[in-house]
Amino acid sequence: MQPEYVRYNQTVVERRRSPYQDIVIAYDPGVGHLLYLNDDLQIANADEPYNRTLIEPLRQGGALGDVLILGGGDGGVLRAVLDAGARRAVLVDIDAEVIELSRRYLPDLCGDAFDREGAEVIVGDAFARLDAEERWDGIVYDLTMDPVREDQPRTAYIREILGKIGRRLRPGGVMSMQCCGADEPGLREEIRAGLDHTFAEWDDWEAQIPSFDIPWVFAWARAPQEEP
Repeated sequence: MQPEYVRYNQTVVERRRSPYQDIVIAYDPGVGHLLYLNDDLQIANADEPYNRTLIEPLRQGGALGDVLILGGGDGGVLRAVLDAGARRAVLVDIDAEVIELSRRYLPDLCGDAFDREGAEVIVGDAFARLDAEERWDGIVYDLTMDPVREDQPRTAYIREILGKIGRRLRPGGVMSMQCCGADEPGLREEIRAGLDHTFAEWDDWEAQIPSFDIPWVFAWARAPQEEP
């Protein structure tokens, strides 16, 4: 299938190959600049509703003290949690070139978030960060659902990641995640099963995002208020 920037006759502004992935910045007069990774649309300048939706569980759950953002190199979630009042927000993304291009082409999303007080940007492995001992009031998962290891089934990957997130949350902490399109019921059920296996309190919901063709599924979960 052709990437959306081809199907919709979007103008390719910049194309580069980083050590990790193919990056395309395209332009559409309806939504502004768009970020594609390996030809998959990630986000557009008009997609602030994506970021607000993703952090809303943390805001409602009072989990905006120390926040860990896994992925999210466009800086939109970082800006959203800081705007919502996070004391400290640590963003971990493996690709410095995504961050660089987002600063240049997606200012409506990231603003000055990368340089703001309380922000910490780490270029590195987000999954490795979950193996560190530090614990968090809120964790935002803004990465793919595809397994990192080729030999790992997706169901096992989802359970592994959710288990690590659960162990890194403080008592009563909240996690939120982007999941998949509403047209992927199989993946949605795998994520639901993983959430149900890991957390007693969780839910998912759909939201409309300006540059996405279909509603997008998000989920949240809360760690127990007391240690088991």
